[in-house]
Amino acid sequence: MEWGNVAAWAAAFTAFVAVNASTIQWLLRRRDEQHQRDSSRVDELEKQVIELCVNLPLEYVRREDWIRFSGTLDAKLDAMREEMREEIAEVKERLYAGRN
Repeated sequence: MEWGNVAAWAAAFTAFVAVNASTIQWLLRRRDEQHQRDSSRVDELEKQVIELCVNLPLEYVRREDWIRFSGTLDAKLDAMREEMREEIAEVKERLYAGRN
């Protein structure tokens, strides 16, 4: 083999290694940039979840609490309805007492 051929092969090998090294560097930079973007997205999602956890008790009612509240409210309304019926019955008796 002649020295010219050896030099050409060495140059080709060096170019091949350089291209692969630059490609690997580019891929690593791209991976790091993607990791930073994903990290910032995760941070934003964590903030949103924390905000939701803070606001959730203020804006929403648990099912059990709502059932208890509505049961209490229904009982009070039923008691008021019964009182109103009794009052109406008394008023009717007084109105119609003289007509019988």
